[in-house]
Amino acid sequence: MITVSATDLLKIVDATLATKVEPSLSDLNGRSALATVRHLLNFVRVRIEREGQVLLDDNKGLREVLEQIAEYHHAGGDTGDWTAITTALAAAPISGAGASLDEISVEAKALREALHKGLARLQKMRGQRGNEPAYRTIRAAIRAHIVKQIEAEGELVAPAFFGRGPRR
Repeated sequence: MITVSATDLLKIVDATLATKVEPSLSDLNGRSALATVRHLLNFVRVRIEREGQVLLDDNKGLREVLEQIAEYHHAGGDTGDWTAITTALAAAPISGAGASLDEISVEAKALREALHKGLARLQKMRGQRGNEPAYRTIRAAIRAHIVKQIEAEGELVAPAFFGRGPRR
């Protein structure tokens, strides 16, 4: 069995680049390209370590927001085309146990697309329903979820790049 983790392998590759390749580079373009490669290796490492849980948490939150959107439209008697939302909600949620990052990402993409379509439809209703408390509540829920997404993505990007020197 392989005992070295994928993140350990990335750390070894990065250390080798830093100690063996970087000192042999004499031109600015080569050093700049190497710095970029090292940043990207670190980004991959951070994503391997954290992205699965970030996506699982986001997918759970997306399902909750999509359910709120579906409930809002059902309660309002809106008979429009909400296929993207109903299809996304009908798919069984992926759990972390045994799921690959790619599988979780596919689910995230479908849920995010459903949210995008639901939001676009809500935006078209702003003129008619924009003053309704229920409309404002659902729009606030969507904004709050998007803020959480941005913050979660920042948790992946910040440790991968900040404090690691200039990038190309």
